[in-house]
Amino acid sequence: MSELLEPQVLHASTTFDPAGKTIRHVVNHIERALRQSEIEPEWVDAANLVGDPNEDYFGLVDTRDWPDGGAPRRRLALSVARGHSEGWMIQIDFIQFIEVGEAGHWKSQPVVRIKTLSRTHAWAVAAVVSRMLDID
Repeated sequence: MSELLEPQVLHASTTFDPAGKTIRHVVNHIERALRQSEIEPEWVDAANLVGDPNEDYFGLVDTRDWPDGGAPRRRLALSVARGHSEGWMIQIDFIQFIEVGEAGHWKSQPVVRIKTLSRTHAWAVAAVVSRMLDID
């Protein structure tokens, strides 16, 4: 039986290049890959569910290009946390340094949220997504 599952898990954990794709396209790819690997979460969606233009509060809208996190002051971060009502949340944030004169500040904007019902499941999903997007 493990021989049948191994190729699917390998497929889900292979690197996916999101450059030039929208956040929605990347979210759809993540969801498909997780479902094919049989570790499907409750849901996968863009952090800004309502498409609100206030990206500082709600996160990046899903029609934007996937953020480039490959520079020293621009990166993607993946976290696992307990959900507000039940379950666990895996979240991908875009973190960048905003220069203001000679100083500046760090800014974090949510990009993707994934919900699972258990901590173990959340960490398994986080590991696959981290490898897929080369966040680790």
